[in-house]
Amino acid sequence: MPIIIIFGCFKVGVHFLNWEVIPKELSSFFPSILTGIIFILGFLLAGVVTDYKESEKIPNEIAASLYAIWQEADYLHNVAKSKAADKLMAKIKNFVPTFKNDFFILKNNKLSALLEAISEDIIEIGKEGAAPNYVIRMKTELANIKKTINRINIIQNTDFIPSVFVSIQAMAIIFLSVYCLLNVDPWWGGLILVSIFAFVIFSILFLIKDMENPFEYDGSNELKSDEVSIEVLVNLQREFEAKEF
Repeated sequence: MPIIIIFGCFKVGVHFLNWEVIPKELSSFFPSILTGIIFILGFLLAGVVTDYKESEKIPNEIAASLYAIWQEADYLHNVAKSKAADKLMAKIKNFVPTFKNDFFILKNNKLSALLEAISEDIIEIGKEGAAPNYVIRMKTELANIKKTINRINIIQNTDFIPSVFVSIQAMAIIFLSVYCLLNVDPWWGGLILVSIFAFVIFSILFLIKDMENPFEYDGSNELKSDEVSIEVLVNLQREFEAKEF
């Protein structure tokens, strides 16, 4: 909205100062320029949407790996009375809170330290004499979790073709500014059009910027519309907390 007001006020000022120096005969060139801008925006949006859809799978992948490790540890706890399995299950209970608070919000290294501690517990389980297939499965699932965490880091720290994004912003500002200098009859028709153009172009730009990082959690209980839901992890945490060992 502020951008629309800025360009609207600029158009009004240009009109009353008689700065509409571009003749209306040149207005036929503007639709083709606008089409080019919308095409590039569509290209950017398609790429961001693809990455966003992939990001939606991440919470479920983490939940599946956590559940698999928990099931193996729970079996060893009940059958082999493994002390290391008890420690492992206690650490798994801390994974989701650490993931939400320390990894996303505080951005510290506690999650990495927790993964290392889980790895050490799996090694201890092997030393206690657990069958190798249990240890291998848990190590595999832990490696999958680590790989997924690295994917999240890449998504958070990598912009989608930043040079193209900056270029399209510059093109949009230049296009709208030049359009404000166009002599349109009646002049208020040009004001309406430049406001619509500004709304469409910058709405898509802001949408692309918001969707570039689908993991912008701020710690509130309310999930923003552009964030990937981690409800599956929250539900899994409730299951873990309900189990006694």
